[in-house]
Amino acid sequence: MNYESQINFIKKILLVFILRNFFISFALSQNVDHTAGEHSVGGHFVKRVEYNLIIEGNGEYHNLYNHNSKDDKEKIFFGNFNAPVEFFYSPSFDDASGFRIMKDYLGVTILEVKYISNYKEAQKVVSDKYPLIGFSPYSLTSLDKYYQDSIREHNRKMTNKRVEEIRKLYKVETLSFSISTQFAEKLYERMVYFIGNFKAKGVPSIIEGGYLVTFRTVVDDEVWSLEIHMPEGIAFKMANMCRQIITNAIDNKLDEAEYLYVLSTFEN
Repeated sequence: MNYESQINFIKKILLVFILRNFFISFALSQNVDHTAGEHSVGGHFVKRVEYNLIIEGNGEYHNLYNHNSKDDKEKIFFGNFNAPVEFFYSPSFDDASGFRIMKDYLGVTILEVKYISNYKEAQKVVSDKYPLIGFSPYSLTSLDKYYQDSIREHNRKMTNKRVEEIRKLYKVETLSFSISTQFAEKLYERMVYFIGNFKAKGVPSIIEGGYLVTFRTVVDDEVWSLEIHMPEGIAFKMANMCRQIITNAIDNKLDEAEYLYVLSTFEN
């Protein structure tokens, strides 16, 4: 092989190597639904697959729906059973909301939207009733350890009392809408695929505030859930569509054609 042939051969090898790396990185980027790290606001996620029904009881045993993936606030919304499709939106400093899709007792497909209508009023009641002792990190370290521990213990007790009482004060509003089987099935299929094939990359940084979203679905005997703090990428697109459904439902402006179009833009 002469010198020119060797150069051409090396060029071909380099070209194959570059194209191979490009297509691998492109394929990986296509499979990522959520990103976290210094160049992204995306936070942590928790993905769970569990049995949908569990057995509990003392002497008398009963089949119960598994609610381990639901926090206390979400149980107020969807604590009686796990629906085929559920979405929950929980911001740090605002009212929570969510929806689920299910069949009513007549077999009609229903979109049920829930939201807290008195969040700020309830927060004020418990804040006034159970006040916290405010401090800065600098002022706390300058205090005697006994007083540091006393302040922390006081705030811990007050916070626990707030959490316990505010659940009783929340007014959860419920709106129900009849929806088409086509829309319900498409959203269910997308939710199953999205949770089942969810991929994330990066290292989540510590993020204060923001919001959490939870996607949940039932597949055969299992309940699948995916909780994401500050979703990015495809996860943000999915969460944004679900939040839009809630907003439109509260305004009585549901638009199935719009949601079906958005669902069609997701590629499996």
